[in-house]
Amino acid sequence: MVGSEEFIELTNRLQKLFQERDNSYTLCVVIGEIECALLRFIHKVNRPLTMKEIAEMYDISNSKVTRVLDNLERMGFVERQPSQIDRRSCIANITEEGKKMAEDTQYNLNQLQKAVLKKIPEHDIQKTYNYMKLFIDAYEQTIEKSMEISDLKKV
Repeated sequence: MVGSEEFIELTNRLQKLFQERDNSYTLCVVIGEIECALLRFIHKVNRPLTMKEIAEMYDISNSKVTRVLDNLERMGFVERQPSQIDRRSCIANITEEGKKMAEDTQYNLNQLQKAVLKKIPEHDIQKTYNYMKLFIDAYEQTIEKSMEISDLKKV
């Protein structure tokens, strides 16, 4: 029977593979890891974001957000405009070129996933999916529960 140490080692390997995939297989290598993540995030949210919103969502400093957006703006992937609500803050909008870059990086990730699936025997794909889903659901429930407990301790 597999013990918890072997299981942890296997999940760590999976995490490392996903990190390597994200870091080296996508077009993000060209523009930078955090720039790419932020670009995909802005694209996914599909609305203008303030610098403060981005900093809070990513739990990074406003100055880091400014540096990353400076890079993305220089490459033509985002535009910044003064906020209509608060003239002291800026709003970041993704450009058409930025949308294309975000979609291209997502497309490459999807192609990689399809290539991996081709290496799994067809009769094992459903079992693999079911076990992965079981693990991920359990993981999410555990994290959710631990967050609820953490929130209760704050009260």
